[in-house]
Amino acid sequence: MCGRYFLYYDKDFIIDAFNIVNEFDYEDRFNIAPGQDVLAVVKGSIGNRAGYMKWGLIPKWANDPKIGNKLINARSETVEEKPSFKESFYQKRCLIPASGFYEWVKEGDKKQPYQFTMEDNEPFAFAGIWSRWNQEPAGAGTEKITCSILTKESNSFMGNYHQRMPVMLRPDEGELWLERGTDKDILLAMLSENNPELSAEPVTRDLSTR
Repeated sequence: MCGRYFLYYDKDFIIDAFNIVNEFDYEDRFNIAPGQDVLAVVKGSIGNRAGYMKWGLIPKWANDPKIGNKLINARSETVEEKPSFKESFYQKRCLIPASGFYEWVKEGDKKQPYQFTMEDNEPFAFAGIWSRWNQEPAGAGTEKITCSILTKESNSFMGNYHQRMPVMLRPDEGELWLERGTDKDILLAMLSENNPELSAEPVTRDLSTR
């Protein structure tokens, strides 16, 4: 599960880390939630391009866009098989830059939020997939660009807090993820073998104040 995350890198740092060639709006965000527009990076014809997608994937065949509320995450173990995700896995992969993510852990009778970051504070992005959806009959303003974050079974560290974790890719891994010609077996190995070293820190329950 990945339900909340944050992004507060310097904009130029993001541009350099992910080889972005276009201009885009940016501001620090400390509590990014499903259903919101999130910064994503895709492979363009002359380089990587950044823009905003709604978090919660709507498959192009969907009749009701509300399905996106249930598809904020895609399990890496089945992403190439599930009808909702497989076309995007093969044709529409993206990176979702992040500084870290949150999980809530039950401690006594309350839940304590923790933030998780790369132990070395190096830049990373979540492995993502995206989709372009048009309501039928097509009309002005009906197109939606949406995305999901890939998740996997937690590693030994993250397993102390939650059974699932997002797939976190460093910039060089991200380039391979974005390349349209990357072999399927390589992509699946990237998902299954992904094992970042993480740090955990308890944070205030009012995440928006951080």
